[in-house]
Formats: sequence, C-alpha cells, structure tokens
Amino acid sequence: MKKKFLVVIDSSKELKNAIHFAAKRAKNTNGSLAMLYVVDHAINAQWSKVEHLIEQEETSEAKKICRGWAQLIKDKFEIETEIILKLGNKKDEIIRLLKEDKNIRFLVLATSEDGENPGPIIKSLLSSKMRDLSIPIVLVPGSMEEKDINLIV
Repeated sequence: MKKKFLVVIDSSKELKNAIHFAAKRAKNTNGSLAMLYVVDHAINAQWSKVEHLIEQEETSEAKKICRGWAQLIKDKFEIETEIILKLGNKKDEIIRLLKEDKNIRFLVLATSEDGENPGPIIKSLLSSKMRDLSIPIVLVPGSMEEKDINLIV
C-alpha cells in the first residue's frame, strides 16, 4: 500500500510550497499524491436553483484549478495526482476524508508567508479538530524557496 500525501487546494500564494513538498516527497518515497478541493455551499442564495447554479460554477472552476495543478505536477515530478472534490465546510470535509481514506498518511499544508497568521486551514484545524486527526500534519513554511524544499525531501 502506497503512502498518500494529501494537499488541500485553495487560492493562497503559499500553496505552491505544499504541492512542491508533497509531490517531491511522494516521488522520492514511491508514494502518491491527492489534492482535495472543497467547494463551499452557496449559503447566501435565496432560491435552491440559484444555489445549485452557483455551486456548479464553483465546482467547474475547482476542477479547472485542480487539473492545472495536476498537469504541472505530472510535467515536473512525473507522478499522477488524484483529484478529490467535495462540497461543504473545508475543515469538516478534511476530517471526513482522513477518516474515510486510510491510505492518506500525511496532510501537507503551507503556512502563510507573513508569519503572523498560520493560514485559515491550519488555524481552523488547530483550534477545534486537532483531536480528530489521525495522521501527521506537515507544515511547509510559505516563505521557503523550492531549492530549500528540495534539500529536505
């Protein structure tokens, strides 16, 4: 059974560091890489058809973003990436996926570049759901450069 590294996809600048670390580590350890993108429920929509349309558009955009990252990973690291899309609360969906997929051995996240705030995903996981995690969390500094990441993986 291959070790699977999970990266949560968002729009942060530091995401590239988490992906680089996880992809390089997966390749070096003969593991695999999964990307999770969680689409938030369209809670502000007043009608269900509008809500459904908003969620469809966001899901379509999420697929496009994930395919772009998957292609970059394939080109750069020569590994395939599993794309996982979920609809709901990001923190809850991360915990649910970790409980469901026992092949995931590491959750790889990148910290904020500014150093003041660790980032929204890290902050939410550390605040209330830490006890529900059954795997290590790897925190890659957002300020790290690729050459420095390569030295440690």
